[in-house]
Amino acid sequence: MSFPSTIDWDAHWEATDRDELDEMRVAGERMVNRLERLFDGFPASLADVGCGPAFMLFEAARRHPDTTLFGYDAAASVVRRNRSIADERGADALRFETARLPELDVDRRFECVTCIATLHYVADVRSALDALYSRVTPGGRLIFNYPNRRTRRAYLEDPDIDPERFELVLDGENLLTYEAIEDALSRRPRSFWKAVDEDDWRSIGRANPCVIVDKPEG
Repeated sequence: MSFPSTIDWDAHWEATDRDELDEMRVAGERMVNRLERLFDGFPASLADVGCGPAFMLFEAARRHPDTTLFGYDAAASVVRRNRSIADERGADALRFETARLPELDVDRRFECVTCIATLHYVADVRSALDALYSRVTPGGRLIFNYPNRRTRRAYLEDPDIDPERFELVLDGENLLTYEAIEDALSRRPRSFWKAVDEDDWRSIGRANPCVIVDKPEG
C-alpha cells in the first residue's frame, strides 16, 4: 500500500523532539555555509521545497536579509509556525507557502531551488524533478538529494527504520541515478558535495547523493 503523503507530516513535526530539531538547526546552518561557497556569496533568490522547520532559510535570512527567500512545505501547521516566527523576527524577505510535490503549484522562479530530504517521500519522482527544475531561472541552479540503491540498502539494514515513513525507498519505487536525472531533465547533474569541497565527498555521496543541475542561460 502506498501512502499519498507517506505519513501525516503535521503529526510528525508535532512529535519531533528537541534533540532532533537541534541537529536539524545545525544542518541548516551548514547548508547556508555550503551555498555561500557554491555561489561565492549567496543567490539573489532561493526557494527551499520541503522546508520543514526551515532552519536553513531562517539562517539565510539572518545573514542575507536582501535575498528573496521562499519556503514550501506540505504541512500546513509548519507553514503557519514558520510564518509566525518570520513575523516575530522581522524577516520581511522570507515567505512561506503550502505546496507539495510532484505538482508544486508555484508561480515564481528562483536563482536557486533546493530540495533536501524530500524526494525520498515522493512516488512520482521524475515529475517532481521536472516541477522543481521548471522553477529555476535561466542561469540558475537546482540542488537536491535523492535516494539511490545504496540508500535503500542502508535503510533495509537499519532495524530502527520507520517502514511507513520510508516505504517508497524500501520498496525501491523512487530510486534515482545520475542517468535517470539526465534523462528527465536533459542536463547532466554534478556532485554538490564535490562542488562545495565537502570533506570525503565521494563517501558521503554514495548513500546520500546530492547534486546540482545547472539551467542554461536563455
